[in-house]
Amino acid sequence: MTTTETTPTDNHLPEVQGNGDEHSNDRLSPTTLDRWSSIVIRLLVAWIVIVAVLSFITVPWLKAGNDGDLTTPMIWFYHAMMLPVALLFLILCTRIFVVHPWVKFIVTHSGPIAILEGFGFLVLGYGTLHNVASLTAFGYWVIMPCTLELFAITAVFVADLAYSAFVPPKDVDVTPQMAEIRWALFFAGISVLTWVAFGLSAAANQVGISWNFWAGWQKESYSALMGNIITAHSHGMLPAFMAGIVILAAETFGYSKLVGTRKQVARLGVGIMLGGIALFSGIYTVSALGTFTIPAWFPFGPGAVNGLAMDDTMTGLVGIGALILAGTMLPELRGSLSRLGSRIQQRYNPVRAAVYLTYVTAAAAMYFYGYYIEMNESKFGFASPPAARYANDQIFTRGHLLFVFGALPVMAVLLIAVEISGNISALGITLRKWISGAMASGMVITLVGLGIWVFSAPGHSKTLGAGNAGEIIYVIGQCLMLIGAIVEVFALRTGGEDEAVAVSTSTETELAHAG
Repeated sequence: MTTTETTPTDNHLPEVQGNGDEHSNDRLSPTTLDRWSSIVIRLLVAWIVIVAVLSFITVPWLKAGNDGDLTTPMIWFYHAMMLPVALLFLILCTRIFVVHPWVKFIVTHSGPIAILEGFGFLVLGYGTLHNVASLTAFGYWVIMPCTLELFAITAVFVADLAYSAFVPPKDVDVTPQMAEIRWALFFAGISVLTWVAFGLSAAANQVGISWNFWAGWQKESYSALMGNIITAHSHGMLPAFMAGIVILAAETFGYSKLVGTRKQVARLGVGIMLGGIALFSGIYTVSALGTFTIPAWFPFGPGAVNGLAMDDTMTGLVGIGALILAGTMLPELRGSLSRLGSRIQQRYNPVRAAVYLTYVTAAAAMYFYGYYIEMNESKFGFASPPAARYANDQIFTRGHLLFVFGALPVMAVLLIAVEISGNISALGITLRKWISGAMASGMVITLVGLGIWVFSAPGHSKTLGAGNAGEIIYVIGQCLMLIGAIVEVFALRTGGEDEAVAVSTSTETELAHAG
């Protein structure tokens, strides 16, 4: 039996199907791995929701302080959610992109380790927030080995993306167009691994490993070196990860089946994204390991403080490429599964539309709100007094970190998860509508609230009860996205259901019968 790496226009099914007999008891058989990955996907989603709910009600995310940047406890709570999200992303990739069975096995079975790491960050966050030294120490020693393991399996996965393009698993074909998009994911993965390595270097400093020799060699202070490394980690990681999410979504929705003009325009979008990754990866690496200060393009105004930061324009290319790619694939919004008796029917897919909306709302927040502030830094003062509107810049700093680099990547991965691993019963289809509706409306409401809050507030509200209308709208939007995530826990297959059916995907309009 020969199979092909598939990107169905319907709810994604395992790309390598077992024959159901001689390999049924093999722990590396496609059927067994796909069942286990469905269980792990649901466990990871449940953990992400638990952390989101806990942090939402116990962490003072919107409290003024730290010039609008995330405080140290907030950073740990953020990682408690994002590291499991990253592992969930990797598992979803193994369901879409052909990799060798043993790679899929170790990625899938790393789910519990990701949850353990999230627990370590959660403990570290509460220990730091409440100044409990024993919890802080415990958290560090939990997260370090877990992070090293997840870094290793990510490196293996990224390497196998390249290897499988040349030497695919037995009886599996990878066409040139399929190889093309996997190479894009490979380069995004290399960038992600770079920033993980930088993050590990910064974390190692917390457990007694010093890089002072490097600071001395280039004659800068140790604090400046660590600050540059952490900045490169935080500024480079999310754009690279978000690019990976866009690439995964594109292949899930049918990138490899595009032809003609749409195919060429989609390639352009991917190329722009990769160009942005290459540019910002280079500049962040140089600025972290050296003493290069990233300038602004075309500075003007008092003291030449106005102007777009060079790195922001480079990371912005990822968003531009994503919008172009999504635009070419709008017809793939017809692709959800709807069960009508024994038939599987194509229809408009609100889940895919919500994925695309994450791109649009992220771009709107960064290009309209963020770029406007950068072009008027003489008024906003880089979130520092005595500028007249420094407090508004602090609001944007905190607000966009929580929304664009926090909620939106999580929502995108969760939506792709329900697209790939959601059940196709009548209840499952209904739940998808509720999930996508709650998340999509939450994104739009949060975006509107952020704009009102940033540009109308007289200062950064110290409590949620301060009464700024934009802040209230912002919180309502975040609550709606959280509600959508909670509903998703009940919309995923656990691996035991016999709902996955082999669906022919040769054309966009083809109907298939349940097997």
